[in-house]
Amino acid sequence: MPSLRLTADINGTRETIFDLIADLAHYDRWLPGSRVFGGMTQVSPVSPGVGTTYADGTMRGSITEFNPPERLTFEQSMPVKALLLTGKLEVRVRYALEATGSDGQATHVMREVTFHLHGILGAAQPLVVSTIRRESGRLLEMIKRYVERGVI
Repeated sequence: MPSLRLTADINGTRETIFDLIADLAHYDRWLPGSRVFGGMTQVSPVSPGVGTTYADGTMRGSITEFNPPERLTFEQSMPVKALLLTGKLEVRVRYALEATGSDGQATHVMREVTFHLHGILGAAQPLVVSTIRRESGRLLEMIKRYVERGVI
């Protein structure tokens, strides 16, 4: 399975950043929509944790690892039909947050995305890699902007 790893250094605590990423019902406060991300819907009506479910368009997912404020993992999948290509895309997104600086008020955020394309969709892997890389970078930049502007 292909894997992409992107990082960002953010002037904010691990706790602040972890809570922001885990709060699926309020992504609209800091993450504008894109061609890939339409917005979180159908979020489980419970506090975030392992088993929390959500939808983003046709993508369905859940939290599979919840270890505040260090690690958070999502697994999601969606059926894909593009022209004559059909199949299923499975994605795992894992965040690791490491306190940095002498006072621990900054955080090194690692976002690792692993995915698998089922069926004939395997032929579209280069396009999917490019899309995931671009969207992951955008997401980390939006987290950084939101946290560093002190909107929280």
